Amino acid sequence: MNLQMRWTLLILLFLHNTDISWADSFIVVGPSKPVVTYVGEDVVLPASLSPALNAEAFEVRWFTTDIRSPELLYTNYRIRRQSDTRRTLSIDNLKNGNVSLIIRNVRVSDDHLYKCLVYSGQRDEETQVSLTVEVLGAQPSITMSSTEGQKTRLECSAEKWNPQPEVTWRDMNGADVTSQSTIKSERDSEGLLRVSSVLPVKEEYNVFSCLMRSKAPKPDWPSELNIYSFSPGVSGWLVAFCVLLVLCLAVTPLLVIQWRRMRETNTRYDSIVGFLPIWFLHKEIEKSQRVTNAEWRRICSSAADVTFDPETAHPELIVSEDGKEVRHTDTRQRVTDNPKRFDYCVFVLARGGFTSGRHYWEVEVGGKTAWDLGVARESVNRKGGITVSPYNGYWTVCLRNENEYTAVTDIAVHLPLRVKPQTVGVFLDYDEG
Repeated sequence: MNLQMRWTLLILLFLHNTDISWADSFIVVGPSKPVVTYVGEDVVLPASLSPALNAEAFEVRWFTTDIRSPELLYTNYRIRRQSDTRRTLSIDNLKNGNVSLIIRNVRVSDDHLYKCLVYSGQRDEETQVSLTVEVLGAQPSITMSSTEGQKTRLECSAEKWNPQPEVTWRDMNGADVTSQSTIKSERDSEGLLRVSSVLPVKEEYNVFSCLMRSKAPKPDWPSELNIYSFSPGVSGWLVAFCVLLVLCLAVTPLLVIQWRRMRETNTRYDSIVGFLPIWFLHKEIEKSQRVTNAEWRRICSSAADVTFDPETAHPELIVSEDGKEVRHTDTRQRVTDNPKRFDYCVFVLARGGFTSGRHYWEVEVGGKTAWDLGVARESVNRKGGITVSPYNGYWTVCLRNENEYTAVTDIAVHLPLRVKPQTVGVFLDYDEG
């Protein structure tokens, strides 16, 4: 009898220990791709237990290179160590197996490969999460220099980028000549990159453009920046360009005088920006000034009936049945994808277009703190990241940060307004360009 009881106790003890081992069996699951964020934003580095065990009694350690110097250490039911107060966990979600690291007000120095180690008391498992911090750098500039062999080269450089941007060179015919260039980069004391690309110049070319673009731009980032420079080779085209440039510079003072006269006689348009070929001249408009009655009647006589096209609307936009209203939501709607629909930028176009004449319509923006309004070519790209500029077929004005109004041209023009408009009029003179 005693021998039988001993075997029973041993078997029960073995089964009990086996159950504990099964209950504590888990893995830590992280994302398959790097997490991309932007300076100043909050980011979550996702990590969770599978199966979703209660991790409140576990030890959670987030670190980069040295496990003994963790970015965050959670143990004995509380956070015991943080490299700084911007790093934390969601304590309430630990019971659901969520051990994600939260980093607030992200900096460039937060760009690392992070590891998450979870220890249950009997076993430990870990995963890793790569964080990429994007920074839009300064506008590039081009300088010209000569080598010892009297060969001319152009250098396109810009500072404060992270990570390294895409650099594209084009000649005056629009041909991509990037393959002929070399690129190098170095980090400054802030951990940001100074990027430099050098292009040897051939005399048969006269004009070059350098474009730097973020590899993962935010919707409100200008993802391409163009700067032009000239090679020393003299050609008829270059002479003609220089003559035209001199004429533009000579005419500019006359235009400025005329602009001042228009301001004094109170006949300027409200918030209209004009452009000249090659060289542009913008006219900032004050809200208190009004157009003349005759000009206002001419604009109103061009009234157009404009409605939104739901087939072009981004999935987060809801267009009313009559096509007169559009509303932005936080969730993507179940809509069919088609070539006309914007899938990345939150845009919507009108149903019809114009191929001639003058047309005027008004848009009620109400209390919106950010918007873009204007016209676009029918052929504009609808997919992926989009840079809104005349070069890409968009002529718009925009509002950012509640009170920053800008004419989105090749070089953005700030529009100072004293009163926040509730309704914005759009006047398109197609024949005048």
